[in-house]
Amino acid sequence: MTASPPTTLADSVALFQRSTDYALGALSTVGDADLDRPTPCAGWDLRTLVLHLADAADALTDFAATGELVLPASPRAGEADPVAVARELIQRLLDAVRTAVHDDAHPARAAWAGGAARGGAIEFAAHGWDIATACGADREMPAGLATELLALSAALVGEQARQSRFGPPVPVPSGAAPGDRLVAFLGRQPAARP
Repeated sequence: MTASPPTTLADSVALFQRSTDYALGALSTVGDADLDRPTPCAGWDLRTLVLHLADAADALTDFAATGELVLPASPRAGEADPVAVARELIQRLLDAVRTAVHDDAHPARAAWAGGAARGGAIEFAAHGWDIATACGADREMPAGLATELLALSAALVGEQARQSRFGPPVPVPSGAAPGDRLVAFLGRQPAARP
């Protein structure tokens, strides 16, 4: 099955919604006792990863409104309930990109929201997989979602993004599941458990 990246704002938002559903499902598996678990992200425990996801949602919400993407140098810390913070900020981003679909008066915002939705779709699916893997949860990424995100990642994840956010691609067998191919493309070991 092949897919092409979304071309309309509505398609980008729909893909982002599906990615968000996957990430929120993974977040639902996280309990307080899990927050110190290691993750597939080298050097990060689950608390740090969840707070990074919150920071990414916050930064993408600002990007959807202003066209400027500013990620914090290091993840926030000190939150009593990191999962609740991540859920709240993900929902805020989802609301912002959904609203842009119906805002014909601000074409620039629609473009920014589309960019936030596409970038967020990749980010949230990858980190949803990281979270599920860290928790040992059986939350395989839906094949259709992974296939679409792989096409989008191939279009968006250039060398600069790879160096700053993703590792080098990891080889996988030719018959690997779409979710495994996606996370391998983004520098993760599909079968790895921390």
